[in-house]
Amino acid sequence: MKLYELTDDERINYLLKNNYINAKQADLLRSRAPLSQDLADSLSENQIGMFGLPYGFATGFTINGKDYVVPMSIEEPSVIAAASNGAKRIKNSGGFTVSVSDHIVYGQIVLESITDDTLELLNDNYDEIIKLANDAHPSLIKRGGGVRSLEYHKYDDMLEVEIGVDTVDAMGANIVNTILEKTSKKISTMTKCDVLCSILSNSGAGQLVNAEANIEFEQLATRSMSGQAVAERIVQLTTFAQKSVKRAITHNKGIMNGIDAVILATGNDFRAQEAASHEFASQSGQYQPLSSWQIINGSLHGKLTLPVEVGSVGGAISSMPMAQLSLAMMGITDSKELRSIIGAVGLANNLSALRALVTTGIQAGHMSLQSKSLAVSAGAEGAEINLVASKLNKEKNYSLDNAKKVLKELRNK
Repeated sequence: MKLYELTDDERINYLLKNNYINAKQADLLRSRAPLSQDLADSLSENQIGMFGLPYGFATGFTINGKDYVVPMSIEEPSVIAAASNGAKRIKNSGGFTVSVSDHIVYGQIVLESITDDTLELLNDNYDEIIKLANDAHPSLIKRGGGVRSLEYHKYDDMLEVEIGVDTVDAMGANIVNTILEKTSKKISTMTKCDVLCSILSNSGAGQLVNAEANIEFEQLATRSMSGQAVAERIVQLTTFAQKSVKRAITHNKGIMNGIDAVILATGNDFRAQEAASHEFASQSGQYQPLSSWQIINGSLHGKLTLPVEVGSVGGAISSMPMAQLSLAMMGITDSKELRSIIGAVGLANNLSALRALVTTGIQAGHMSLQSKSLAVSAGAEGAEINLVASKLNKEKNYSLDNAKKVLKELRNK
C-alpha cells in the first residue's frame, strides 16, 4: 500500500521502522497532545486552548545527495501531495542541489536630531561600536557568531546604524534586538542623538538559499502530452509570470505553500519568512516570480532563489516538542541544513503546481484530495468518509450539496 492509503498509526510505524523517529516521539504523535498547559501559556497571551493543524510529512527528497522525509503542518492536503510528487520527479532525475549563504540578520538603530558631525563621530568610533555590539551578547561569540558588518545610512535628518549579525543556528530576532537595544544606549551617549527605535529588519538579504534541479523530460510526461511539451509549457508560463504581476503573485504563493508548512512544523516564524520572500521578489521594481525555469541540454532546469529566515535552536523551536520532533525526523544538524530543505520544498511544490497548470489543470488533483474534507463537512463519519470521497472522485462533482446527497444515499441503503 502507498503511504496515503495507510492509517495514521501505520504511517507512524513507518517512520519508526525506518528510524526517522524513536519510540518516545512515536508516542508523542499518537497522543495528539503537542503542548502542555504551562507551555501554551508561556507561548501565547490570553491562551484558552489549542488550534490544531494537521501534521504530515512529504517523501522523496534527495538534497545534496542525502535523503529526507520532510514534516509539514498545513490544512491543505494537496500541498504535501504536491511536494512529494515534485520531489519524486526530481529525485528520479538526480535530486536537488542546494547552496546557502551565511546566516546574517540585519538590525537598525535609527538616530534622530542628528548634527553635522554625527556621521564623523560614528566613523571615528567604528571599532568601538562593533566591540559594544559583540559584548552585548557574549554567548553568541562563543558559538562562532557575532557582528559581521557595520554601515551608516543618512536619510534627511535621520541616520541609520545598520549592524549585520551572524546568529549561527538561531533565527536571531531576539539576539539581534538585544544587541541593538544595549548598543543603541551607548551610541546615543556617544553622538548626543536621540534613538527613534532599535529593531531587527526582516530583510533576508543575508540569508539567501539557492535550490536547483534538472528534470528529465520523461519525468514530466502525461498520457496525452510529451515531457518536452510539458517542459516547454512550464517555461512559457514562467515567462508570462515575469510579465504579469498577478500571475507572479500566485506563482510565488505556490512556492510558499510548501515553505510555510515546513516553517510551521519546525516552530519557526512564517510571518517573517513571508515578509522577506515578497520583499525579495520586488527588488527589481516589479514583483517577480522567485523561481525560473528553462530548458538546458535536453532537460528542464529549475532554480529557486529566496531568503529563508529560520533557526534550528532557540525560542519556540527549542521549547515545543513537535518542533523538536520535526527537526529529529529530518536529522537536522544545523540551520543551514534546514534552510536547504526548505528551499528544496519550495522548488518541488512549484514544479508540481506548474506541471498541473499546463496539463490537466490545478483542480483535477486539488479537488480529488479535497473530497475527504467535503465528506466530513457533509457529516460523514468513520468509514463513511472514504466511501463518500470515493463516490465524489468517481463522479467528479465536488460540491457540498453533492457530498450531502451521496451521504444520504449511502445511509439509506
